[in-house]
Amino acid sequence: MSNSKPHNPSSLQVFGEWYLGSLKKNPIRTKALTSAILSFLSNVIAQKFIEKRRGLDYARLIRFTVFALLSSPVTHKWYELCDSIFRGRKSSTQVYERLALDQLLFAPFINVYFFTVMCILGGNPSSAPAVVRSQLWPTLKASWKVWPLAQFINFNFVPPQLRVLFGNFVAFFWSMYLSSLSSKTATKKITN
Repeated sequence: MSNSKPHNPSSLQVFGEWYLGSLKKNPIRTKALTSAILSFLSNVIAQKFIEKRRGLDYARLIRFTVFALLSSPVTHKWYELCDSIFRGRKSSTQVYERLALDQLLFAPFINVYFFTVMCILGGNPSSAPAVVRSQLWPTLKASWKVWPLAQFINFNFVPPQLRVLFGNFVAFFWSMYLSSLSSKTATKKITN
C-alpha cells in the first residue's frame, strides 16, 4: 500500500486549465475580456501609483478598458494573418521579416486606432487627426524600445493561442505609459 496522497491541482493549475478551455471554446471573447481586465488594472495602477492621483479618472479608465475590449479581436486577427502569411516558410530571416511587418505595418495601425478610439470615446472625434499627427511618431519611437523584443519572444517561443495573452502582459506595462501620455495630452489641451 502506498502512502502517497492524491494529487490536488493548485489554484493556478485549475485556472490555467479553465483559461485554455475558454480559449478553445471562445478565443476572441476570452482574449477580449482578458485584455479588458488587464487594461483596467493597468490604468488604475497608472493613475494611482504613477500619476499619484487622489481619485480615479473614471472616464479615462472606461476608455482604456473599452479600447482593450475592441483591440484584442483586431490583434487576434492580425496574428492569424501573420501566421497564414508565414505558414510553411522556413528561413533564417522569417522571424525578422515577421517582426518588420509587425512593427512597420501593425504598430502604426494599432496606435492610430488607439488615438482615434480614445478621441471618439472622449467625445471629441474631430480631434483625432491632430492627436494622431502629434502623438503617433513619439509613441512609435517609444514602442520600438519595447515591442520588437516582446514580439521576437512572442513569435518564437509562445504558442499561437497564447500570443494575445503574452501581448496583454507586455501591454499591461505599455498601457501605463499610454495612459500617462494620454493624461499629459489632455492636461496640455486644458492648459493651452
